[in-house]
Amino acid sequence: MADTALLSGDARLLTLKIAAPGVTAMLASSACQLFEALVLAQNDTPLSAAVGACLALILLEQTVGFTLGIGAGSFVSRCIGQSSVRHTSSSARQSHREAAGRAAGAAFFSALLLSGLLLIGGFFLAAPLLRLLGAPESAVSAGVPYARYVLASGPPLCGGLVLGSLLRAQGKTLPNMAAALVGSSLGAALLAALCLRLNLGVHGAGIAMLARETAVFVVLLGYALRHGELIRPSLRRARFTLPVFAEIMRYGLPTLLRQGATSLSAAMLSRVSAEFGAPVLAGMGLCARAVIPFTSAVIGFGQGFQPVCGAAFGAKQTARCQTAYRFCQRVLLVFSLAVGAAVFAFAPALTARFAHDAQTADVAGRALRLQSAVFFAQSAVILMTMLTQSLGQTVRAALVATSRQGLFLLPLLTLLPRVFGLWGLLACQSVSDVISLVFSWLLTRKVFPLSPFTRSSSPRGGDNRPQTAEG
Repeated sequence: MADTALLSGDARLLTLKIAAPGVTAMLASSACQLFEALVLAQNDTPLSAAVGACLALILLEQTVGFTLGIGAGSFVSRCIGQSSVRHTSSSARQSHREAAGRAAGAAFFSALLLSGLLLIGGFFLAAPLLRLLGAPESAVSAGVPYARYVLASGPPLCGGLVLGSLLRAQGKTLPNMAAALVGSSLGAALLAALCLRLNLGVHGAGIAMLARETAVFVVLLGYALRHGELIRPSLRRARFTLPVFAEIMRYGLPTLLRQGATSLSAAMLSRVSAEFGAPVLAGMGLCARAVIPFTSAVIGFGQGFQPVCGAAFGAKQTARCQTAYRFCQRVLLVFSLAVGAAVFAFAPALTARFAHDAQTADVAGRALRLQSAVFFAQSAVILMTMLTQSLGQTVRAALVATSRQGLFLLPLLTLLPRVFGLWGLLACQSVSDVISLVFSWLLTRKVFPLSPFTRSSSPRGGDNRPQTAEG
């Protein structure tokens, strides 16, 4: 099978090579979203609050794309590793490739179908959706058009997420970077033209978002269609059967639960924030957007780790998995501490630049400072999620994945604001991150038998001897 480079060379250097385009792509998308927030901040606060409430709707669409995409992508990378084990026959290699192709097709076309159904059903129910997601009644009528653009962006968004994951699973991250740069540039240009020049407001922002996601999808699809040697979606090879979806969900279930918990917590956060007033709701939405670049960089880096880990584990090269994981731990710790310190120092100035009024800026600044103080915890939990997911440890991965946004955040959102008022609301995510770090470490500390600071004995990032990881 192609892409045996995933199993050769130093695992640390390979992780960096794959991660660099992924980080660039994620940061480009984040920059476009922040520019959108800056433009929308020039509108009135209720409208900004309604747009913030749409975050849960966007997360719902991402849930579909990420679940199917990461599930199929992890399965594909493991198939690559299994086909590269010594003494594997040509028929067995072909069987692994066919299985990967069936999963890729099923994931891609299912993502398009599900997002299409959400578009059809939600397009006529945009107002009830906004109310359900916690938008104040004064913001619902203004926010409905934006919600419809979000729904219309669903199919290209979900399709692009699946395609991107399939390409990354095969070590092809440059197409993702190119797609993100093209989409973000187009989105930013349209946003400036439609909102700043033509004063189309939320309609301009919605059109720009739809164009951005469509451009990303077209670039990724074009690359996949031009490279026939890749494992890519094909309706002819796709199999919409229970065994195929069982394999996809084996790897994708933690993502489904994590994204579902994130959507639920976003809706609950909007509802609790709305009780304190529209400026608090807008401020919490602004804080969520401000954290996106950091989270995106961590996820982009982790996306370089996942195919290396998945392929190595499939080939029974567990020492190689361990080397890549320990390396990523150290890099993310240094990165999160440095970024956290910088954000903590400049949070008030940053939020004041994006906020429509002083009260919104104050709320966002305080929340951002609290979150930046525990960036190290967030990055560690994300990496532990990716590790357990790549190894196919479904239950353990599901628990780690849902800890930050589900298991601990939801109860904290119920308790802390009632006890400590606004400060309790602002601190919910930070407290959840710290608890999740301890919880996740307890679950993953025996995945590898060595301590976090023990070096692998292999000078080339992991040997080729068959080994097993504790599941």
